[in-house]
Amino acid sequence: MNRKPFTLRPENQRMKDFLAANGIEAKPKWLPDGSLKRRWMLFNRELQYTEQLWEKLNALGFRDYDGKPLNKYSSNGSCLSVCVMGHDELVQEA
Repeated sequence: MNRKPFTLRPENQRMKDFLAANGIEAKPKWLPDGSLKRRWMLFNRELQYTEQLWEKLNALGFRDYDGKPLNKYSSNGSCLSVCVMGHDELVQEA
């Protein structure tokens, strides 16, 4: 079977690179429309969602889906799976 290699959309790759440069390994997904439009989903089932992680995301300028600072209830409680606002500039063409 001949499959093309998986590539992220450009905005998702820019966010992934931004997060990696700040010590966070996560898979991002930009949501351009729908009820959560202009938000990012950040996901990594191997990374625990700890107080240090949500504080780091807050320090990087992220907020939860309704614009408030991230806290322990912003994710599912165990792994990193969070909807955030911020860094819309990474969506624009470079």
